[in-house]
Amino acid sequence: MLASKQYPLEYCELNIEKDLINPDLPELLGHLTGNGEALDQHTLDVTKKLISECRKVMEPKGGYVHMKAIPDQNPGEIAIPGMRFQAGKTIVKMVKGSELFIFFVATAGPGPEKMAKTLMEEGQYLEAYITDLIASALAEKAAQYMHDHIKETWAGKGFKISNRYSPGYCGWKVDEQQKLFSLFPEGSCGITLSSSSLMSPIKSVSAFVGVGPKVSFRDYTCELCSMKDCIFRKTKVSHGSPA
Repeated sequence: MLASKQYPLEYCELNIEKDLINPDLPELLGHLTGNGEALDQHTLDVTKKLISECRKVMEPKGGYVHMKAIPDQNPGEIAIPGMRFQAGKTIVKMVKGSELFIFFVATAGPGPEKMAKTLMEEGQYLEAYITDLIASALAEKAAQYMHDHIKETWAGKGFKISNRYSPGYCGWKVDEQQKLFSLFPEGSCGITLSSSSLMSPIKSVSAFVGVGPKVSFRDYTCELCSMKDCIFRKTKVSHGSPA
């Protein structure tokens, strides 16, 4: 199904089969229409064509490392040996009872976003916009694959896993991305991090999950996040108050 290679800190990197990473067409179409109206046939045909082209050039990969969780830290803080993250009270509450933290990265590779950039430069603005949405969806699916892979791996050991949380969400400052990336070998999955904590390829995800026999998973956590305009939001939030 996938190839893996081992690095220090028990790091594992996976080359994910393309057939396992498929964007959700109805979800994409919903983002395109916004108001629930039916999409015209031309745009529908263009979207299907672009999905096929994006999947040809994508290179889905993921990597993860597991670290022992150090309990009883300061409020809003999670800790592993030698490092502390100021993840915020909301996230800390959601990973309560974790015995391990698994940090991971996932990416769709540079292909889809390069394709979107080229289309934009050529003046094909609709196609560029749709391609950018598809690229985001592919990165999200790669991250979901990693989440599911971790869940299956640890379920056999009697452990449960939490939802995944990323720097920049739920009040967790994005600059702590620097700490997270320090846990991985340089250039893991072809992803690099700028001094301003921007990942390249942009269509990449970094996150962590809590692992333990008493950890719980919630079906929906969008109400915890303040990113009102996230395209993957599952609940509507008033712009007049935080999520």
